[in-house]
Amino acid sequence: MTDQPAYPHVYFGDRWASRAEARVPVGSLAMRYGLSVFEGIRLYTPATGGLARPFLLAEHLDRMAASLRAMRFPDPGLSDLPGIIDELISRNAITQDAYVRVAATPLNAGTLAEAARPEWSVTATPMGRKQWLAKERAMALSISGWERGSAAVHPPAAKNIANYAGPRLAWLEAKDAGYDGCVLTNRHGRLSEAPTAALFLVSDGTLRTPALTEDVLPSITRAWVIRAARALGVAVEETALTRREAYRADEAFLCGTGLEFAPVASFDGHPCRFHELRPLTRQLIISYFQEVRTTDGPQVPTAARTARDSEQEVVHGTRGRR
Repeated sequence: MTDQPAYPHVYFGDRWASRAEARVPVGSLAMRYGLSVFEGIRLYTPATGGLARPFLLAEHLDRMAASLRAMRFPDPGLSDLPGIIDELISRNAITQDAYVRVAATPLNAGTLAEAARPEWSVTATPMGRKQWLAKERAMALSISGWERGSAAVHPPAAKNIANYAGPRLAWLEAKDAGYDGCVLTNRHGRLSEAPTAALFLVSDGTLRTPALTEDVLPSITRAWVIRAARALGVAVEETALTRREAYRADEAFLCGTGLEFAPVASFDGHPCRFHELRPLTRQLIISYFQEVRTTDGPQVPTAARTARDSEQEVVHGTRGRR
């Protein structure tokens, strides 16, 4: 990760502004009731250099549309977002990997019964690899007793900020206990997801992930992993998973837009069998970064292209720019 400050030019409401000017009123529905739906979108610099570009933008816009519907927000202008993001990149001269946060936030005041009138905020922050890829670390996770809210509590497909309050407490509890993070369970006691990432296990050559019916967010990166694994000829199961299956996994990893990938070393102190070699996890990571760096569309690596040097070049964006 970088320690660089966030990019100064932001889109807020219906105009370009500085970060200092982008303020949410204290009496707004957003502040009073935690109403704001958002998307995090990765920007990647192509291997040939130049301005960064958004990855899987159409998928993120589709999910934003679903979140708006689920939260009963009117459309603040989804069709304008691709142009706003392009201008955000240009105004800030973004030539490094970064993270764009797009939020539809009701700035109007009122009670719970008040109709939301959301407005856009679109911001960018420099963001390279997190420590799990930058330092080739694997996470020690706990399986939390905290539950991911079911559809009877909150629409799982809606990325609304209030839905992260409980998972945050679960994450802090895990960190206090000496873990790197946690996996939430659902109302049935089965595995759901990490607070901000999807979960995958590898067992006997099969890639397995909790089904969407297990109270998980329809993760954009999760969907990408499923497609990429199948392109590699790997069997994929979207199913119900238990903590016992996590304890017996050969490999495991978390994935998400901000996180990208984080290999898992253990669950509740039970080590994954191949957590050091993690061959399939490495293949998927290489495939991901080849795709985000290329200007020629998706590419899937062969097994022969999984050497450590190749992984480092692709992940850190040095290939073709030496």
